[in-house]
Amino acid sequence: MEIDKTSWSILACLQENARASFADIGREVGLSAPAVAERMIKLEEAGIIQGYRIEVDYEKTGYALKAFIAFTAHSGKLIPFLNYIGKLDEVLECHRVTGNHCIFLKVVVANSGHLQELLAHMMEYGETTTSIILSSPITHRIFTKHETKTKGKGHVVKQRQV
Repeated sequence: MEIDKTSWSILACLQENARASFADIGREVGLSAPAVAERMIKLEEAGIIQGYRIEVDYEKTGYALKAFIAFTAHSGKLIPFLNYIGKLDEVLECHRVTGNHCIFLKVVVANSGHLQELLAHMMEYGETTTSIILSSPITHRIFTKHETKTKGKGHVVKQRQV
């Protein structure tokens, strides 16, 4: 599916507020509410829009500590580890990566004791390196098309407005 400027604008609106009405988005992008609905259905069917989510303040729910865990699996333990962490509510994100570690996890726990218990179980499958998140200056950035304009022999990149 070709994503035109209007569809990019709809995607930006949804990333800013996934609960925005078709009419509100339409006013922003210059379309009628039914036209916005039709475009969104096409974006969903193409797999470009994969879901609608909320942001949770975990600290207010009793989970005050967030951390990144870099994980390196012992031989033959990667698949069992992935099966194990797939069942853990504390794991917010899991990324397979290149480099010295094979997995990066983002977790949320109630306190340092909870984190220590989680790490102890993970160490049955491999080695962990943990970084506690102190603050998150950027937690959500609107993704838009990164436009490139040719000028002369080289490329001049138009910067995204954030």
